[in-house]
Amino acid sequence: MRLNEYLRADLVLTGLDAGDRNGVIDALAEHLTGSGVVADARGAARALLKREQAFTTAMGHGMALPHATLPGLERAVLMVALAARPIQFGPDETDPVRIFFVLLSPPGREGEHIKLLARICRLVRHPGFVDELSAAGDGVEVVRVIRRVDEQHV
Repeated sequence: MRLNEYLRADLVLTGLDAGDRNGVIDALAEHLTGSGVVADARGAARALLKREQAFTTAMGHGMALPHATLPGLERAVLMVALAARPIQFGPDETDPVRIFFVLLSPPGREGEHIKLLARICRLVRHPGFVDELSAAGDGVEVVRVIRRVDEQHV
């Protein structure tokens, strides 16, 4: 499974500016609503926050992977956000986060959801990937970096 079919430059948020986890989640949900892929920002924020409260999705190395299932979606949605400055997203002992991969999937598509999570986790381990994403200036460049690295992995 490749991320290519889920990537859209308009689903990249650069310059994310939030003070904490709740602010990040609200900004992500608002961007998803503004992009037309989610009808209810509050519902999306609640789903993402519920998942974070159960167990953080902060992965270390400045990365987080907020994800949830959300009724009303026709297909999985992948969003990428780059923070203007590192944000404490998980518990105090985790690294502040600069790059967020956000995955929302419709209920009943758990297999696809898990495969996409695994694919993202595989790519973020690619040497230089995090640095390249951090340096990307806009959504088009973020998508280009992800596609290039995605094509290198089986």
